[in-house]
Amino acid sequence: MKQNYSALATLYDRIMSHVEYDEWVTYIQKILIAFGDATRPSLLEIGGGTGLLGRKLIDRGMDYHGCDFSEAMCQQAAKRKTPFFIADARKLPCKAHRFDLAIFLYDGINYLQSIEEYSATFQQVHACLRPGGLFLFDITTKANSLKNFNEFFDSADYDDHFYFRRSYYCAGSGLQCNDFTIFSKCNESTHERGGDVVYVKATEHHAQKVFPAIAIRDAVPFDLFKVLGLWDGFSFKRHSSSSERVHFLLKKKPS
Repeated sequence: MKQNYSALATLYDRIMSHVEYDEWVTYIQKILIAFGDATRPSLLEIGGGTGLLGRKLIDRGMDYHGCDFSEAMCQQAAKRKTPFFIADARKLPCKAHRFDLAIFLYDGINYLQSIEEYSATFQQVHACLRPGGLFLFDITTKANSLKNFNEFFDSADYDDHFYFRRSYYCAGSGLQCNDFTIFSKCNESTHERGGDVVYVKATEHHAQKVFPAIAIRDAVPFDLFKVLGLWDGFSFKRHSSSSERVHFLLKKKPS
């Protein structure tokens, strides 16, 4: 069972058509107005997926660069002609460029499996930011898992693809899991059987570690960053135990 989006990438945008990308664009703009100081901010997106949010940010005039750990997702982003590269958040290869803002959104950071991995990511992002640069990321929470994604099932038939997903929360380990079974139509002659339509089956397992927001805040290296906020959803209100998404905003301290 794979977990690198190799099968999911081609239909990811269709499955995730409900995602609030426009709301994130607006939220990013509000943050830059309130906390940034660059006229045309340079922006690094980590875990940028298929580049859909990146394209929207470019269209808003931002100097954008994106990356993702999945080669298959980067290939989809390239089709949107976004500046994109393959990278692991724990080992970012772009420290020669100093960005005004780094983002890691749609709870992509929850794929980090330990507090030590958060610490490594904070160090890497810090090295990519100019002094005073901002780091915006969000986490999914236990409240979200229990309310929306504990034994949740969905499926869809897109003609060229069919998928089935089971989502479940493991309270003991704190893992939010998503298991996908994907059938993709294959038109290659080597797979044809008397003219019948042939589908190729793939499975992917995705596991996000759900840490309490306070545990992640305490992992922030306070000699490197100032914590500007832990906010509920897309607001600037303090998060609570019922928050289903928490946005963090960090600011790089002067050397």
